[in-house]
Amino acid sequence: MISLPLPLPLRSEIEILVVDDSRVQSKLLKDLLQSRGYIVRSAADGREALEMVRQKKPTLIISDIVMPVMNGYDMCFALKQDEALRDVPIILLTSLSDTADIVLGLMARADYYLTKPYSPDYLLSTITGLLQQPPAPDDDALQPLEITIGETRHEITANRRQMLSLLLSTYGNSVEQNRVLLQVQRELRSLNDQLREQSQRIIEQQKSLEEANLQLHSLATHDGLTKLKNHRAFKEKLDEELERTARYGQPLSLLLLDVDSFKQYNDSFGHPAGDDVLIRLAQLLCNNTRGADFAARYGGEEFAVLLPNTDKKWAIFMAERLRTAIEGETWPHRAVTASFGAATFHESNHQSEAGAALIKAADKALYHSKRSGRNRVTHTDDAAESG
Repeated sequence: MISLPLPLPLRSEIEILVVDDSRVQSKLLKDLLQSRGYIVRSAADGREALEMVRQKKPTLIISDIVMPVMNGYDMCFALKQDEALRDVPIILLTSLSDTADIVLGLMARADYYLTKPYSPDYLLSTITGLLQQPPAPDDDALQPLEITIGETRHEITANRRQMLSLLLSTYGNSVEQNRVLLQVQRELRSLNDQLREQSQRIIEQQKSLEEANLQLHSLATHDGLTKLKNHRAFKEKLDEELERTARYGQPLSLLLLDVDSFKQYNDSFGHPAGDDVLIRLAQLLCNNTRGADFAARYGGEEFAVLLPNTDKKWAIFMAERLRTAIEGETWPHRAVTASFGAATFHESNHQSEAGAALIKAADKALYHSKRSGRNRVTHTDDAAESG
């Protein structure tokens, strides 16, 4: 015969006993139940709960299992042995999840078994279900059942309702835990998506930072007008080439060139026209030097060209090549020429101030070209001989 669910009494008439040695967990559960209108009492262990139940019978008991003095299993078994109290539904609430724990719950004749962590809504629906299905008369007929777990045999004596309820609670727990796992998986996927987006943003930011660093490095090492390397980059490159020359014994030549009568050009045609001359002259230097050569704006209308592995003869050749390229260019206002000074460094004449000495020698040769009529090339060795 199937028993129909009974109508629930008013929640203000339903008293639930919470048994838990953790004050924090007990208060959380008590607050949840009271927020739904239930009357709630609490006990700190199984023995205290037994004393309270014998003094005043509650409508339902929710108990933790692992507690001092008396655990939840022993408390549950003691209540189910008491004919006056056995009809009180008992929910065992624990973080234990081993199969043996379920068997112990059956042996203790618990009505429901709920595994932590649990959903508050799931617990509340379980309470409602137990209150709607009180023990039927035939529930008192105990059915011994032998169960083997691993190599251990257990003989369980529980009524049919308790067996079915505990089995259903185990299934319900599995369903609830699966729901939680699915929710966690969805949250993890969402977090992974967020992490991927954040990683992509970080990659883009790193790329932007690298580009910004390259731009800063370019600004720090290049001349803003001509886009050639600047004076600072030239000095660094000169030191680097001098070290290579000293190591391998190869010659290094330096050309210094100055635009002839550049101040007059600016005064006659304006600074924008003068800037255009410097830009075009820089392009001529790039187009008429070798890949290993290093052209830079030294300052004002003066430029420098480093010629690695180049002796005096080829330094003069390169300077003449550049001079004739500048002289032969079609300029918008008047002819533009440049004077050159060249100097060559050998490992044999290495000294601690080699860079400064090389610049000084090339500058001396440039001055000689200017004094000798401009638009010409002078090597420092020739300037010394003629001087």
